[in-house]
Amino acid sequence: MADDSSPSFSEEQTLDACAYCFDVLINSFDSKHIIPQPDLPKSDFPLFVTWKIYNNRKKYWNLRGCIGTFQKLPLLSGLKDYALTSAFKDSRFNPMSQDEVTSLAVNTSFLTNFEDAKDCFDWEIGTHGITIQFKSTRGRSFSATYLPEVCPEQGWTKEECLESLVRKSGYRGRIDSSLWDEIKLTQYQSVKAKMTYKEYLGHRK
Repeated sequence: MADDSSPSFSEEQTLDACAYCFDVLINSFDSKHIIPQPDLPKSDFPLFVTWKIYNNRKKYWNLRGCIGTFQKLPLLSGLKDYALTSAFKDSRFNPMSQDEVTSLAVNTSFLTNFEDAKDCFDWEIGTHGITIQFKSTRGRSFSATYLPEVCPEQGWTKEECLESLVRKSGYRGRIDSSLWDEIKLTQYQSVKAKMTYKEYLGHRK
C-alpha cells in the first residue's frame, strides 16, 4: 500500500493549527473564550495532537498527552477532538487542569505518505513514523505506532525503537529474529508544528 498524497500547508497555517488547539483547550475551561477559525487546507488527513509541559526544576519538556488517529478527518473537527482527547483522556496521565495551561506546548502532526515497508527495518530515523502489526504464536494481534520524532528524541537505534514499540503494543513475549520476521511495518511522514503558550500569546496579538 502506498499513499503519495501530501498536504500543502504554509508555515502560517501550521502555526494557526497549533494556536487553534490552545484556543480549544482554553475554551474547555472558559466557555467565554473565543475560538478564531483558522484557514486550513480543506482535505482530510490522519493527525495527532501532543501536549508537553515544562518542568521548571529539570528544565525539560515532559509529555503530558498524545492521542491521534490514522483515520482521515477534516482538519478543524479533527484538531478540536484530539486537542481535547489528548488533554483529558490519555490514560497515562490525569486529566489536564486549567493551571497547567501556561506551562504547555502543543505539537500537531498531519500524517502523510503511508507506505508498506519491505521489512521492519525498512525506514529512516527522523524521517519516518512507523506502525507495526503482528501476531503472537497464540494468534493474538498486536499493534502500536511512534511518530517520526520519537526515535531521535530518545536517541534509539532502529532495533531499540522497535523493541520499545513492541512493548508499547502490550506484547510481553520473547523478542528475537523470528518476531522481526513476523512484523508488518508501515512507514509514514508528517507535517509538524510546535507552539508554546508564550508563542501562542504572541500569535494571537
